[in-house]
Amino acid sequence: MDPLSVSFAAGQWSQDDFDIVKSPRFDGVGSFIQESDHIVNAVPGEATEAELLSCPAAYCAMLHRKMLNGNVIISSRMSFDHRMAPLIVIAPEMGRSADGRYPELREHYEVVLYDEGLNVWHHRYADGKPSWYRLAYMTDRFAAKTVYDLQTEIQMTAKGPQLTVRCEGRQFGCALPFHFTGKNFIAGIIACEGVNRFYDYRVQGL
Repeated sequence: MDPLSVSFAAGQWSQDDFDIVKSPRFDGVGSFIQESDHIVNAVPGEATEAELLSCPAAYCAMLHRKMLNGNVIISSRMSFDHRMAPLIVIAPEMGRSADGRYPELREHYEVVLYDEGLNVWHHRYADGKPSWYRLAYMTDRFAAKTVYDLQTEIQMTAKGPQLTVRCEGRQFGCALPFHFTGKNFIAGIIACEGVNRFYDYRVQGL
């Protein structure tokens, strides 16, 4: 697979390469604002930092259209302004919003950076309802308004699919459910639970 490297600096990337994607948990889809060297999620201007932690309007998912297969490393340089929670999302399947306007997440995995560590969430979708649980985590301290390089590695092994998460010298891993085949999935970024900034998005085959 050819490597992919997208800079989110002004004039350096095309929105046509990405889809804004709806979450089945929220009614809206959100948007990103272009800054000089990054993009940042649009949030309600009247909301306090504490209020944004539970504000659906802060959520925005943007997935790259390139289909991925097999062993890959998905990376993004990102930061948060308060406590949380920029993330890399991996989506083996997609649906459509009820009005048909947007792609909508179904089963997916989130690798999340926040002030108290790193989380891996497994989101499921059954009978028209989303559910989620924390698949793995690592406790540590990450500082607000600091750019971190979050790397998510997927490896298909004889013992099943494996996920390894790396960020600034920290590393942990977990097994993915066996039904994750590593074939024909897409990935991207999500901003939520505060002001989140993304500086790039990269994919490398192994």
